[in-house]
Amino acid sequence: MKKLLTISLLALLAACGGKESDSTEQKNILENLTYTVDTVVVDAGEDFINLGFGLGSFDLTSDKSQLLFFQSKPLMLVTADLDELKILSKAEFETEGPNSVGAYTRGLKVGPSGEIFIKGYNGQGIFTPDGAMTENLRFFPEGLDPDYANDFIKVYGGGIYDFGSNKFYTQPYGEIEKLNELWVIDPVSKSFKSYPIPKMKSVRDSEITLTQKSDQGTTMNYFGPSAYMDMENGQLLISAGTMSGVYTLDLEADSVKFIDITHQTVPNEWNITVMNESSNEAGFMEDRRKIAEQLNFMDFKWDETRQMYLRFGKKTFFGENRADPPTYELYLFAYDKDFNVLGETKLESIKTIPISYFFKDGKLYSYVNVDDELGFVVFTFDF
Repeated sequence: MKKLLTISLLALLAACGGKESDSTEQKNILENLTYTVDTVVVDAGEDFINLGFGLGSFDLTSDKSQLLFFQSKPLMLVTADLDELKILSKAEFETEGPNSVGAYTRGLKVGPSGEIFIKGYNGQGIFTPDGAMTENLRFFPEGLDPDYANDFIKVYGGGIYDFGSNKFYTQPYGEIEKLNELWVIDPVSKSFKSYPIPKMKSVRDSEITLTQKSDQGTTMNYFGPSAYMDMENGQLLISAGTMSGVYTLDLEADSVKFIDITHQTVPNEWNITVMNESSNEAGFMEDRRKIAEQLNFMDFKWDETRQMYLRFGKKTFFGENRADPPTYELYLFAYDKDFNVLGETKLESIKTIPISYFFKDGKLYSYVNVDDELGFVVFTFDF
C-alpha cells in the first residue's frame, strides 16, 4: 500500500443548536465532532493514469472494494483496488462503431454481476468490463413531443440508470425543463411516466447567463446552482443547492414525495433575486458572487456503518481580482433514514471542498490529484 502525506488533524468544532421536536430538544450529534485526515495514493505500478479530467464518471462495486472510472485519450476503463490501493486493470473501449457510446462518457454504473452501464453524449448501453456492448439502450420512449424525440442529450443528459429497477430516471433539458418534471423511462416497454417536482424550479430561477456579441461572434457564460439526482440507500433522491429539502420516489406507491428539511443554524432555502439573462458583464459578475455566497447544499451520501445520510454545504467567496483564488466555508449535516436532522456544524478547519467523494467503511474518500497520481483525502469522523 502506498501512502502519502499523512496528516493528523484533530479539530474540535463549534457547537450548533439542536432541532426542536414537538416535545423535546434533539441532540446535535455533530456538536463535538472530531476528525482526522489522511491522504493516500493508489499505486499505478509502471503504468500511467491520465487524470486530465479527474475521476469524471465513476462508481464503486457493491462491496466498495473497487473503484471504476474512465480515463480519456485513450478511452480506458480503470479499475482500482481501494483496500490494497493499487490499480488492478485498464481496458480500452472503442470510441466509434457499434460497441461505442463515443469518445467521452457522462455516466457510469456498475451492475450486480460486474456488468457496466455507460452513458455518452449520443448513446448508452450495458457493457462487459472489457468493452463489449451487450445491450444498446439508445432509444426514445413513445409519446414524446416531436421536438425532443431525437434529442438524446435533452432527454437523457441529466439522467441516471438503475440496475435494480431496470429504469432510467431523468429531468429533461431544454424547454421541457420548465415543467420541472421527473421522467421514469422503462427500456422494456419503451414508455415513460412523468412526476411533478415543482420545488426544483428554484434551480432554474437562480441560473444566470451572460450573452455578449462582437465582430468575432457570440459568447455565452453560464453560472448557477447544482441539481442532484442519485440512488442512495435503495431510493431515488432529487435535491438542489438552493434548498435543504429533498424529493424521494416511491415506485410501489407510484408517487413522488417532497420532504421539507429544517435546520436550525443555516437558511433552509435561498431568498435572492438575480437577472437570469444579461448582456452586462458587471451585473452578471455581481449576481455570480451573490449565488456563490449562498449556502449551496450538496448531494446526500448514505453511510452504511452509521445508518445515516451525510451531506456537505458550501459557500464560495471569489477574490477581488479574477486571478485571486476563491475561499470557502464548509458545513456538514447528518440525517436519519427518514431525513430528520441529527446534526449540523461548520467545519472551521477544512478550507477545500470535497470532490468526487464517497463513503467506504465509515470514512469519507475525496478525490485528489497527487503529482499526477490517483489519490484520496480520507476523512475519519468521530461523533
